[in-house]
Amino acid sequence: MSNLIGTISHQVDSVIEHAKEKYADQMWMFDVQKASWDAVYHAHDEGKRLIYVGACAPVELIYAFDCVPFVLDMIPTRLASTPEVAARYIDLAEKYIAPTMCGIDKVDIGAILSGDMPDKPDAFIYSTVPCDNSRVAYPFICDHLGCPSYCIDVPFRKNEMGFEYMARQYKEIIEFLEKLTGQKLDWDKFQAIMTVSNQTNDLMNKIADMRKITPCPLPGRLLVLNEMIPGMVGHPAMLSYLEAQYAVGQDAIDKGLGAVKEEKYRVSWLQNMLWSNVGILDWMERKFGAVLVMDAFGYQRGHVFRDIDDLDTICIDFAKKGLALPMIHGASGPVEDYIDLVENTMGDYNVNVSMFIGHVGCKHTWAAAKIITDMIQEKFGLPTLYLDVDAVDGRYKKTDEIRALITEYMETIEENK
Repeated sequence: MSNLIGTISHQVDSVIEHAKEKYADQMWMFDVQKASWDAVYHAHDEGKRLIYVGACAPVELIYAFDCVPFVLDMIPTRLASTPEVAARYIDLAEKYIAPTMCGIDKVDIGAILSGDMPDKPDAFIYSTVPCDNSRVAYPFICDHLGCPSYCIDVPFRKNEMGFEYMARQYKEIIEFLEKLTGQKLDWDKFQAIMTVSNQTNDLMNKIADMRKITPCPLPGRLLVLNEMIPGMVGHPAMLSYLEAQYAVGQDAIDKGLGAVKEEKYRVSWLQNMLWSNVGILDWMERKFGAVLVMDAFGYQRGHVFRDIDDLDTICIDFAKKGLALPMIHGASGPVEDYIDLVENTMGDYNVNVSMFIGHVGCKHTWAAAKIITDMIQEKFGLPTLYLDVDAVDGRYKKTDEIRALITEYMETIEENK
């Protein structure tokens, strides 16, 4: 594979051609993917700088400098559905790093070491969250690629002091981008992008509220696609995608319809999405009438910027927004934040099935799992299924095994109704 991004971009094109015939009314789900991968693939051809980003990176600022942001972890979450490809990069990475490292970072590292990422980024903006894995992997990638970087030092506590500390760093990122591009921040362009960002964030909130309705009008699978939002917020294609999703959900609500014919269970997953086996969500809907209404780490409340005319306020809001993103809002600590996140999800979304679909790479969240599930038992009277998976490496646990464990749990719930 000589150009991984190019291959993915061409695959998306093929999927779109197929979808035009079978799912013409759902093209909005495919168009946003094309916009995302094409932008990265053609960035240098179009004279734009390509910037890898991690958690808390101010994507709107990157767009304002006419650069293309790319969430590097989009690679493993995309490749997870093709286990043989993900495995190739994981196995290559494990020749140089510990096999206990998160599969997300192993795919990132393996893809870069393989030479299948020929378009070297012009910079990398990342942070010290959400976990020790990325905290080690990203600096290694920067050193290997020899690209300039900026690491956002994220405070442990999400309070005013922390927001101000991060806001000062966002102003430094403006200087970093000005030096990188050789141009000053175009304030008019930045405000136009911020306007789109606010519209996007507002729709995110409306869609999140929409999923609270019984029956849930939107399927669980859309939660996976919605994970693209932080990496494209401020981009017109993401706004169009959310406008279409909202319209579909509103139409279902108006007609009294749900994502499944008969919704019996409202499910919450308390950790990562199972990217290596997203089809499990469709299977749960068909077999049990069980809809994933919200996954705790995918829970997104779009932070609307209060004043897009004032840079100081914008930078404070960048901090608040960054600390409210998946997985930062729960996984990066303190544990009280994780507890509040899950408690709000369970209550707001009227959840009656609790599953800890635990990615083995997220060791820090496994440490909090007992605290979280005890709270769920005490406050909501629900037992939680513990299911260890590798969200990226499909070799860890096969589909039949995952289905068997979920079936046993669901049958127990049925018996105890």
